Amino acid sequence: MKISNPIAKATNRKIEPREGCIACAANILGSKWTALILRDLSGGPKRFKDFEASLPGISPRTLSQRLDELEAEGVVSKKSFAEVPPRIEYTLTEKGYDLLPILKQMAAWGSKYSD
Repeated sequence: MKISNPIAKATNRKIEPREGCIACAANILGSKWTALILRDLSGGPKRFKDFEASLPGISPRTLSQRLDELEAEGVVSKKSFAEVPPRIEYTLTEKGYDLLPILKQMAAWGSKYSD
């Protein structure tokens, strides 16, 4: 008996290991909180305190690490303003905006299969 693979059927082919770099995307999106940080940035620039308010449970240290990782990957940019008190805003780069369709598909999948 042959078992049908709905994903392969929907795309009319299977995903070959040499096609694209799933490991590369997983390296960026795979850390806890990262997808939620990117989701929040999809609405425009955010400050550190904005993330803390929208992501209950994330520690300041973890948030800082994730933002630094995303900046190092070129997904997020950080802009400092010469103000008192200092103000720093985070925004998506072009590379970051290119991840949004993936996040939307993840959200659709999560909505479909959440209990």
